[in-house]
Amino acid sequence: MSTLNNLRDFDSFYELIEFFSTEDKCEDYLAQLRWNGKPQCPHCGHDEKVYVLNLADNRKRYKCSDCRKKFSVRVGTIFHDSKISLRKWFIAIYLITAHKKGISSHQLARDLKITQKTAWFVLQRVRFAFQPSQEKFSGVVEIDETFVGGKEKNKHASKKNSLARGRSVIGKTPVLGIIERGGKVYALPVTDTKAKTLLPIMRDKVEQGSTVYTDEWVSYKSLKKDFNHGVIRHNASEYVNGDIHTNSIEGFWALFKRGILGIYHHTSYEHLHRYVDEFTFRYNNRDLSEGSRFDVLLANTNGTLTYKELINE
Repeated sequence: MSTLNNLRDFDSFYELIEFFSTEDKCEDYLAQLRWNGKPQCPHCGHDEKVYVLNLADNRKRYKCSDCRKKFSVRVGTIFHDSKISLRKWFIAIYLITAHKKGISSHQLARDLKITQKTAWFVLQRVRFAFQPSQEKFSGVVEIDETFVGGKEKNKHASKKNSLARGRSVIGKTPVLGIIERGGKVYALPVTDTKAKTLLPIMRDKVEQGSTVYTDEWVSYKSLKKDFNHGVIRHNASEYVNGDIHTNSIEGFWALFKRGILGIYHHTSYEHLHRYVDEFTFRYNNRDLSEGSRFDVLLANTNGTLTYKELINE
């Protein structure tokens, strides 16, 4: 298989469309990124003696010499069983990864000339490929939580919570954020902000002995047992005390909230983790060019997500 030009040479939407002019080019490019020139059977994992088949429809197919099953480059990826062309998928991925605040399913539907329901499914499959960081953080780490949910005054009367007052967090979903200062961020929705919920996550993601900065929330008090813990007292209008601050994670929350409020307007609890993963991916790859982010996402499209699985979350 010939090596294709790396998309890092492309940094405009126009150049992407020009380069991926045919479905064959898209399939070859995906195969190169996925297999690096050595096709692997998605059914059994065998990568020796995988035969290339040229069928009547001119689409490239493969056959495994071990399990004898046939497959295409789409099998075992987010593109599996999709009737949408790879050209449209590639355009969608570029738009989703290039827009700093994301892109709505309505806008994507207009751009790709597909239904809004299909565009929503495309977006959710792409978010499925936004793999959160698995490495542990060290050095100086900031930890904070935010809450996602609409204002009570903007809700329909049937959905308003009578117990919520002012800036109450009742009815909102907490999201925990952990950021290595100057590095990557890790975030995920949590059921609550109690110590028994937050501490195991923080201990799993942060190297013991690291310097950790938080606000004065009571659930963080036990961090001093495992970390060099510094506290910034927001309730006393203190936001910076030497090196102690949570400005980095607050900056991430600002980007996240602007995207949720300005583009998506509403996210359900069932799918909130996918939106969090989307903004995490974009933040963690912020120093890459738009073409490079496209490549990173495309190289991580292994794994399938059916519509039934998605709506039953």
